[in-house]
Amino acid sequence: MNYQSYVDELIKQVDATMLSVLEGRGPLYEAARHTLLGGGKRLRPLILVAVSDILGGEREKALYAGASVEVLHSFTLVHDDIMDQDQLRRGKPTVHVLWGVPMAILAGDLLHVKSYQLIQMALRGKSSETVLRALDTLTRAVVVISEGQAKDMEFESRSDVTEAEYIDMISKKTAELFATSAELGGVLAEADEDKLRKLREYGINLGIAFQIADDILGLTGDEKELGKPVFSDIREGKKTILVIKALHEGSERQRKIILTALGNRSSSRDELAAAANVLRDLSLNYALKLAEEYSNKSLSALDSLNIASGPQAQFLRDLATLVVRRRK
Repeated sequence: MNYQSYVDELIKQVDATMLSVLEGRGPLYEAARHTLLGGGKRLRPLILVAVSDILGGEREKALYAGASVEVLHSFTLVHDDIMDQDQLRRGKPTVHVLWGVPMAILAGDLLHVKSYQLIQMALRGKSSETVLRALDTLTRAVVVISEGQAKDMEFESRSDVTEAEYIDMISKKTAELFATSAELGGVLAEADEDKLRKLREYGINLGIAFQIADDILGLTGDEKELGKPVFSDIREGKKTILVIKALHEGSERQRKIILTALGNRSSSRDELAAAANVLRDLSLNYALKLAEEYSNKSLSALDSLNIASGPQAQFLRDLATLVVRRRK
């Protein structure tokens, strides 16, 4: 079933809802709007609203909650770009490049608070139990994502990161907000605990597959697809699953080629390309298989919900399948 018109309309509604709380003037609001308006697939709010629609929730409240998670996501991106010293995001200069680090920090803080303003708007008229559950879910996400970012930064200075540590890190930094989005859609529709657990399972496995696919794209994509310079992950010392597997499986010579470029911001283009070639040879197929495994886990969780067919359900299914094949 073609659900594109459903998705397109939701994106317009989510964007309008986000901007309704960011209409202020001056550099602070301009900086805050920059990341929101700079592109993005709106996957997290789409998941939240689709789940709410499937379970009989109110569309208006789901739109406010969807806007909340997307604004929260933008807050994390602004601060991540500062920490990673990234110059580009989705092919455009990052907030700290255009407005400076102090204003970028403030813009991120503003987005953080605005996400709570939006969730409060979503919860008006809801029972105290639903309000507390939703706020707890969103607050937990902020804590967990922060823990994940801290781990990601810590890993940059280590060469002994394990696959289990990597999965734990991306579960927190990336997958948690996918899980939160699916769960909040259920919370707003007042789903029972069993459904909420399965929705989280769908989201967390989808998010892990998404991040592994993102790591693969960072190795195989071009600058236009990535929206940032090629091999940025290698230059920044990111311990992706590709790096972890290659360092574990590679010969001494191959490890040396990787470690020469990994985390070395002055690496030459040739050194980065050589490291990338080793990663492709040693770990690309493994990463592709791992992403597929988590995609299948996400689909299994969705199937266990026994939800009715329709454009919303088809979107959630296709998302779990297509996320591992994306090119941007």
